[in-house]
Amino acid sequence: MSRRTPSPEVSRLAGEVRTEVNRLAYHLRTPATRSGITPTRLTALSALTRYPDGVRQGDLAELMNVSAPSMTRLVEILEEAGWVERRRDPADQRCLLLVLSPVGRKTLETLRDESASVLSGELAELTRGERAALAAAVPVLRKLADRHLDG
Repeated sequence: MSRRTPSPEVSRLAGEVRTEVNRLAYHLRTPATRSGITPTRLTALSALTRYPDGVRQGDLAELMNVSAPSMTRLVEILEEAGWVERRRDPADQRCLLLVLSPVGRKTLETLRDESASVLSGELAELTRGERAALAAAVPVLRKLADRHLDG
């Protein structure tokens, strides 16, 4: 797919969306950071939910755009915290897969519940029209995010 040069209006919109999504994401990560889970750790744990059968460490590093040495250290931290387990790849016993542990899954659920609770309260304070506009934007945001996640 060829990409056209965006118009100044599209470029301005891109900047505004990026800024506001980042501000909101920062706010929603607050419970995680209070629990000692950095944004990178949270991203890795969230990524592992997409791979219930596990993913190779190198593939996770590529997905997250992280160097191999950085991913090795990150996985060590996640494993020490009990959030991630290493399992043999049934397709190739020489390889290990990273799998979200039950503790990791529960930790993510708790953090998501806390964030969702805070956000629900804030959404309740919006007007019906504002909530409708936000609901209409969700599929578009998902489409944009999926383009990056699906590679």
